[in-house]
Amino acid sequence: MARNEQRKKTNRVLILSTGGTIGMRAPKDGALEPAHILQDLAQWIPELDQLADYSVEVVANVDSSQIKPDLWLTLARRIERSVEASDCDGIVVLHGTDTMGFTASALSYLLPGLSLPVVLTGGQRPLAEPRTDARNNVLGAIETALHGPKEVLVFFNNLVFRGNRSSKTAIGDFDGFSSPNFPELGRAGISWEWNKSLFWPETRRPSVFQPIPDVLPSAPWVIPWVPGLDFSGLQPALANQWAIILEAFGTGNLPVDEGLSEALSGYVADGGMVFIRSQVPRGSIKLGTYRPGRALLEMGARDGLDMTREAMVTKLMVLKGYGLGRQKIGHMVGRNLVGELTEPQP
Repeated sequence: MARNEQRKKTNRVLILSTGGTIGMRAPKDGALEPAHILQDLAQWIPELDQLADYSVEVVANVDSSQIKPDLWLTLARRIERSVEASDCDGIVVLHGTDTMGFTASALSYLLPGLSLPVVLTGGQRPLAEPRTDARNNVLGAIETALHGPKEVLVFFNNLVFRGNRSSKTAIGDFDGFSSPNFPELGRAGISWEWNKSLFWPETRRPSVFQPIPDVLPSAPWVIPWVPGLDFSGLQPALANQWAIILEAFGTGNLPVDEGLSEALSGYVADGGMVFIRSQVPRGSIKLGTYRPGRALLEMGARDGLDMTREAMVTKLMVLKGYGLGRQKIGHMVGRNLVGELTEPQP
């Protein structure tokens, strides 16, 4: 008993619940909707007590498609308070899978100097259903929060990914997440395997912390290019957008014609920012490989290297939320701030 009491004093985990499929139930019509089951995790996962002394706080209880940037800020502030108080050894965020990659990425920029692991997880099936994956995901996330690297992470189906490198890539399988351009940081099997050489180094933590912004701007427009797209139809609405992300083919190729050139050049001249990323999940964009990509560079567009859509969108939002200007944002987007991109070789 004394040993158990000692364990509980040293293994402390704060669990922040935001809802999502993991906490849903289906009423008579069969459509899943948020329920109130995550407040009592011990009912569904009684062995949690064997891992840690944990507490659960319900921050929100929504379908993750309803999550907005305000919740990212709420989570970041709650995590910051807990870190400053040193009242836990790790933090787990229960989250819906649809926007988990966005929240994980945003938190990595809002909390760049973490001194403990923050682990997001959820489930493809609700916790209260038979054959759920959520049970194992929660247990794995707790262990990751106690023994994993001190950064924002996603635990899913026995794999630990860097949060700002992860994307939801499957709908009907339990391996719902992957990290297209960066290896997993850990793997849970009969025993744990950690790729410690890939952990974000503490020497690269900022010495001066930006305060968490009061608000974040609206998301930049994300426009996947498809053959036959009439960009001129979007031109009148560009005046209301502070930035746009064009998702190009391959290494950064677009059909740059006179109409697109005129629209983008005018948009940039009026203060807008244009960023290019590839539609292809794996690999890095290389503007300038083809002549159209070079033309985009000459118009003032900047590339997103191998960042995920989630990492690029939230990075721009947080940088603008910090109050940075156009030139600074343009410079910072290509810098590796918290392990979100692969640094180009000199």
